[in-house]
Amino acid sequence: MERTFAWFQRKYGRLVVRWERIPKIFDGFISLATIHIWLNKLLVG
Repeated sequence: MERTFAWFQRKYGRLVVRWERIPKIFDGFISLATIHIWLNKLLVG
């Protein structure tokens, strides 16, 4: 869990600080960031 927050903090600071007050929007940003990180790890190696 802490490693995931570290990944989010590098590029997606707004997720760590939780700027979004609407839960659905926050969940959407979390999903997009997770997919983006996963694809980068998969494609880059």
